[in-house]
Amino acid sequence: MPRIDPPSLTDFLNISPVVLLSVWGLLVLFLDFAFLRKAESRVRSRLLGGVSLIGVVAAVAACFVPEFVETRTGSEELYFQGTLLGGVFVERVAAFVIVLLGFVILLSMSFEFTDYWGEYYALLFWSTVGTILLISAEELVTIFLSLETMTISLYLLTAFEKSRKRSAEGALKYFVYGSVSSALFLFGLSLIYGITGVTRLESIGLALRDNQAAIGLAGNITGTAAVLLVLVGFGFKVAAVPFHQWAPDAYEGAPAPVAAWIATGSKVASFIALLKMLVEALGAWASDPTGLTSPGWVTIVAIISAVTMTYGNFAALGQTNFKRLLAYSSIAHGGYMLVGVLASVVAQDGKAAGTVLFYLAVYGFSNIGAFALAAWMVRDKGTDEVEDLNGLASHSPGLAVCILLLMLSLIGMPVLAGFWGKLYMFMEAVNRGDEANRLTFLWLVALGLMNSVVSAFYYVRVLRAMFLRPSTTPPLARAPFTVSFPILASTAVVVGFGLYPAPLADQTLALADVSSFSIAAQKGFRSSVYTGPPIKDTLPNFRDAPMPRGVPVRPEAPVVPGPAAK
Repeated sequence: MPRIDPPSLTDFLNISPVVLLSVWGLLVLFLDFAFLRKAESRVRSRLLGGVSLIGVVAAVAACFVPEFVETRTGSEELYFQGTLLGGVFVERVAAFVIVLLGFVILLSMSFEFTDYWGEYYALLFWSTVGTILLISAEELVTIFLSLETMTISLYLLTAFEKSRKRSAEGALKYFVYGSVSSALFLFGLSLIYGITGVTRLESIGLALRDNQAAIGLAGNITGTAAVLLVLVGFGFKVAAVPFHQWAPDAYEGAPAPVAAWIATGSKVASFIALLKMLVEALGAWASDPTGLTSPGWVTIVAIISAVTMTYGNFAALGQTNFKRLLAYSSIAHGGYMLVGVLASVVAQDGKAAGTVLFYLAVYGFSNIGAFALAAWMVRDKGTDEVEDLNGLASHSPGLAVCILLLMLSLIGMPVLAGFWGKLYMFMEAVNRGDEANRLTFLWLVALGLMNSVVSAFYYVRVLRAMFLRPSTTPPLARAPFTVSFPILASTAVVVGFGLYPAPLADQTLALADVSSFSIAAQKGFRSSVYTGPPIKDTLPNFRDAPMPRGVPVRPEAPVVPGPAAK
């Protein structure tokens, strides 16, 4: 039997942000129930929001604790019996997600949309716990539990604006679609476990690669069903077509800060988990080496990417509600990022995945600024229609210019960070693979560029309302700090990294190179995780014989083949 060690202090130090956020959620809830329940709603919002921001600062600091209190043996290490990944990649991405949470909390303090502030801030913290655990998850059960921790909190947060029927409607649709997708996703994970006999991502990848007949999905009915079900689960999380139906209603009905969190923090974690699942675990089922159009999940993801970016952009053209417009925009950007996911599978060196991380960072800040505008509109006018932005530039020219730059960055205009995000990701896709693969990527990139042109029409409609149309209603009041700061900070990011993208590009590339997106990094990483004989050497026939089963362990305790292998 493999040795199973109890969690150590090092294990808990490497999830210190998760522990802190969990405890801080309980602290906020306790303060609200014990001391602030009878205070006015606005006072409670401000006080609990201030306490929450202190927790955000502490959690960001906790992301860097392992670097100062322990000596690393490598860039990545496994903790809690091999279920969670630690290291510089998880620390940096977790810090980024927590910063996004800080902006969401600021937006939440800008207007009153609920009386249940303790529960609201606690759920924000606990959804972030699920987000960070999902980023670091390296095992199927942990991935599923992290996803559910994140999304169940989001279901509840979406329904928090009880005075609006749209909030309850959006939350109900979000919950129904999410419940079905979770059931299908779990069934897909069970099929993968049934095929390989293991639940760790790197062990699944080893098992499938050691089976020479497992390249692609030709004739593999069970594997095809498993991949399709897994893609249903992740497709729902990233709002990819045809699993996107919940997104427009949930974005419109949810409070603007919650919609911002769904569009940024949860999407960042979901794309990183999708990258790990496809590259690290299911890479052998991607396609036949002779071309990307051969039987394999790459063809399926390529079709989903093309349909998602096209549908998202064309559906956004007819939207008059600002949050629904951003919802369809988010769907379209998910389609763009799926191109980078495909390039990461072909590249296998982390560089293509680095461009996806760059795009996620830029996309996250751009959307925070856009949803800050939505929060401003709801705060002062109670609506979030595009026409309510008429004449904004004449009353708040500075913030209107910031929104202009954010919209142009989402379009991909030079020289803003969104332009470099699309350029890096699309160029990496075009330059990968042999001639046959390059042709497959060329039509995807060409479609992405065409869709970027289409997106300009609905983003420019927002800009036209702010700068060219006179206001027919009372203008928006002066933006409070809780609204203006996220807009200004997001603008500084997209302009700063647009003029000088090298620091962010170098950082995201370095993170991807040491992560499990890189096959080269995985080889060195696996040597400290799995030291037993190749799986194909322990089994006479991979398809017919049972797989060796073992409990995931920490890197220093090698996996011992089970009785079936002997």
